[in-house]
Amino acid sequence: MSNLFAFLFTSFKLFSINHIKYITIKFTSSLLLFTLLVLSSIAQDSLSNNQLRYPAYFTNDEKNPCITADDYSALDKQCTDNLQKTGLYKNRPSGVLSTNFIWPLKAAEGFNDCEYHFIGAYVDQNTTVGAIKDYDCGSNTYDGHQGTDIAIWPYSFYKVDNNLIEVVAAASGTIIQKADGNFDRNCSSNSLTANSIIVQHADGSQALYWHMKKNSLTPKIVGQTVVAGEYLGIVGSSGSSSGPHLHFEVRSGNASNTYKDPFSGACNSLNANSWWATQKPHTSPALLKVSVNTTDISLAACPATDVLTESNAFVVPFQGPGLTAGYAKFYIFLREATVGSVVDMKILNPDGSIFNSWTYTVSSALKVSYVGFSKKLPLVAGKYIFQSTYNGSTCSADFEIITASSIPVTADTIKLCSGNVVKFTSCYPGSNTWQWQQDSGNGFTNITNNAIFSGANADTLRLTNPPTSWYGYKYRCLVNNTSLSKKYLLRFVAGWTGAVSSAWENPGNWSCGVVPDAYTDVIINAGTIFVSSNASCRSMLEKIAVSINIKTGFKLNVTH
Repeated sequence: MSNLFAFLFTSFKLFSINHIKYITIKFTSSLLLFTLLVLSSIAQDSLSNNQLRYPAYFTNDEKNPCITADDYSALDKQCTDNLQKTGLYKNRPSGVLSTNFIWPLKAAEGFNDCEYHFIGAYVDQNTTVGAIKDYDCGSNTYDGHQGTDIAIWPYSFYKVDNNLIEVVAAASGTIIQKADGNFDRNCSSNSLTANSIIVQHADGSQALYWHMKKNSLTPKIVGQTVVAGEYLGIVGSSGSSSGPHLHFEVRSGNASNTYKDPFSGACNSLNANSWWATQKPHTSPALLKVSVNTTDISLAACPATDVLTESNAFVVPFQGPGLTAGYAKFYIFLREATVGSVVDMKILNPDGSIFNSWTYTVSSALKVSYVGFSKKLPLVAGKYIFQSTYNGSTCSADFEIITASSIPVTADTIKLCSGNVVKFTSCYPGSNTWQWQQDSGNGFTNITNNAIFSGANADTLRLTNPPTSWYGYKYRCLVNNTSLSKKYLLRFVAGWTGAVSSAWENPGNWSCGVVPDAYTDVIINAGTIFVSSNASCRSMLEKIAVSINIKTGFKLNVTH
């Protein structure tokens, strides 16, 4: 589907819908039409800073197909040659087609959105130029389209960059074509080659997987077999493509003109039966995702990667960019929502009771849409749930409220040895921005990565071999430029073990394997110790049974 994310710039309007941002995707005749309108709200009952994104014009039709005639010709030749080389051509079975497909996309491990896709276009059943019809007698296709375009959304290129949506084998078979290494961030019709795989099944049918991410394809080569559900690659936007999606095409034979439609329906004239083990409905209204955000979202233009503003923790009092103090943005992402249908939303307290609830009534027939609501955050510390229910399914996102009284001034005592590594976490994992800061006694300042610091702009800060002179330094993280993490206080502690001898100067007698210095707190629970040199420590905690003997002419200096 060459123009899955292409946009048509026609007339535009500003809609004064309270706290709503949405993307509309409509289909008209042979033209795939995307209209994107972005609105910014900064208060609960007002709308300001209106913005419009100006889409570019491109028509997706038989003259600008997802796969060109030259592409098909090259693919047919590659398959024929490879079938002959592998010996599969002469062993090609004949008879009834019997392949059953599973869904060719799969969420990667760790992906936690509720859904991830919508259908951009089905197979065009109407062979008349200038007319279209999908298998269900609808218009979700474009002229001459021979496959099913499965688009990933929202945050499409973010999903691509993070390998979140995998392409898997819809059925077991043998790889008879493979192409990889091609550019994968295309945004419009072009003559570039896509990253692709064609698998031939036991009954002789074939499945084409097109538009995959560069260098993501399985290491298996032509002639090797795959099983249903096996990893093939990552969804991308290679070839003639204007956004990340998979073009999945089915053939009954070895030529592109034997294409079939895997979906059964009243207007499928290519084949009578479904090729799916479980066929998905033609339209499927659903919640794709919900999120709690520190500010308004802004979908990036192709091929940029979206910068997510989601957060799963808020320190109150909270002030998000462009938002009223104390408010956050609560977003829902919908697929094919039905006009007049109602979306229920709730913020649940830690005990499961309702903190706040509201509804949204769908007013337009959109392919996919997102709606943002400015809602006041709770003020009591605890773990909350933003929950939305639509069309019988519930999607939720957890978030935590952190108050000043619930943030310890310091972490638990850190018994850090000289030469060790210590890690501090912001408690704000997920899609955020982080800036760690250090207070050496004159206030907090931003830090950058160096030989000691790593993760200065990540959820977890790592200190490698910090000098003991940093005793008492404090650390905190500024998250999303709005919220602060708990503070951490750096301390160096060494405990006496007497494992080797009674000599203070022997590193083997100390828990850290290092003799304490003037910046180290010393803990001695028992034993007799002889100090035979000038020695120092910051503080000393000892019990009555401890005996410390300092040789004449030397000092043990306790600095604090």
